[in-house]
Amino acid sequence: MSNTNKQESDYSVAALLARGDYKCACGKMHRAIIKRAVIGAGVIAQLPAQIALEGHDNSKKVFVLADTNTWGAAGGKVAAALQGAGIAYTLYCLDGSVRLEPDEHLLGSIMLHWDLSCDLLVTVGTGVLNDMGKIVAGVARLPYIVVGTAPSMDGYASNTSSTIRDHLKVSVDSKCPDVVIGDTDVLTKAPDRMIQAGIGDMLAKFISVVEWHIGNIVAGEYYCPEVVAIMTTALHKIIDAAKGGLRTHETAAAVMEGMILSGIAVNYAGVSRPASGIEHYFSHIWDMRYVEFNTPCDLHGIQCGIGTVNALRIYELIKQMKPNREQALAYVKSFDYGAWCDVLRKNLGGSAEAMIHNEAREGKYDVTKHAARLESIIARWDEIMTVVNELPAAAEIEAFLKQVGAPVSPAEIGLSKAEERFAFLATKDVRDKYIASRLLWDIGELDNVADTLFPV
Repeated sequence: MSNTNKQESDYSVAALLARGDYKCACGKMHRAIIKRAVIGAGVIAQLPAQIALEGHDNSKKVFVLADTNTWGAAGGKVAAALQGAGIAYTLYCLDGSVRLEPDEHLLGSIMLHWDLSCDLLVTVGTGVLNDMGKIVAGVARLPYIVVGTAPSMDGYASNTSSTIRDHLKVSVDSKCPDVVIGDTDVLTKAPDRMIQAGIGDMLAKFISVVEWHIGNIVAGEYYCPEVVAIMTTALHKIIDAAKGGLRTHETAAAVMEGMILSGIAVNYAGVSRPASGIEHYFSHIWDMRYVEFNTPCDLHGIQCGIGTVNALRIYELIKQMKPNREQALAYVKSFDYGAWCDVLRKNLGGSAEAMIHNEAREGKYDVTKHAARLESIIARWDEIMTVVNELPAAAEIEAFLKQVGAPVSPAEIGLSKAEERFAFLATKDVRDKYIASRLLWDIGELDNVADTLFPV
């Protein structure tokens, strides 16, 4: 996990924002939608200045969104900053004692409490609160600032929100925050689990950037090496900092900056590829089952960390394989999609219908499309293996997660082997991304890997 990238200063948030829009060698015009990021000790005091830069009219109010946990963590500092500058605000504080789900109900609750006299939205929090804040700010067409209370997820600076719509976990377009404030005095006091979640969400980038490259090789997807370099540089910086302790200002700042860089990378690419792959889909499946059946689940980043360990083990098996055309064609010919739809419905309830609807549009199980992909895979297998060999060992990442106190297996968060196995098999159906489980289905090895790694 040593960092061989020598361009760390070029890929800091400050350097990228100063760089502005630029035409990349990949052919795409890269643009960071976020305007400013302020990270450091005591920086909540800068909130009024950031609000002023967004053109707030002091004859109006600021709408502040929080829950009882995040307001307890940073509310005093936020209130003091606003009151000291003479900025009036309306606070809507949700109950933090219950798990907030990013669904239509929560969004409607926030909208029904909206104060029409406000001209700017400030979210105090992370995760679900920020996702909802981004949607509301986008709909209301207002400036948006998020004051982070934990370095726990990578959605701070993206223009999408992870939500549950019609029972399915989806990513919807929303407003990228204009400003992200990460006060390390607050971030270092976040619960261990939330700091571990941020680290887990960043470790996932080992997988996401490799799968993005594989998608480029197999399916001709757009791919940008510089965006990958931004992600991997941030990732190694976090690993180096976390070795010095979980609650240092250096670790908090590194993880928070990594979270913001992840959002910038997604904006640069125009797709979520740099930030998520199969490891995120393990998490999404477990989240959907929780909503449908109240089965165990944990913080998104915790689940992504576990998913990353699983993904690395999957790729270690893939490295031992060589595609066999006849085996793959026979496997796909015998695949019973109708029976698989029944399995999805049994294990996901309402979420399954959205997946099945997506497949009707996508057609990944179409035998003609499969045959074309298979020929590409066979012809470029050595190239795919070169990319896969960039991954760290599963044991190395597992040891690092244990070092920071994070769980490394589904059993540690209450999930059974059967739930782990189903999640693996269903990852290929979550969204239209070429990931490990799709590669394994294409070469006829999906069930073999399930039997090897996730026996029941």
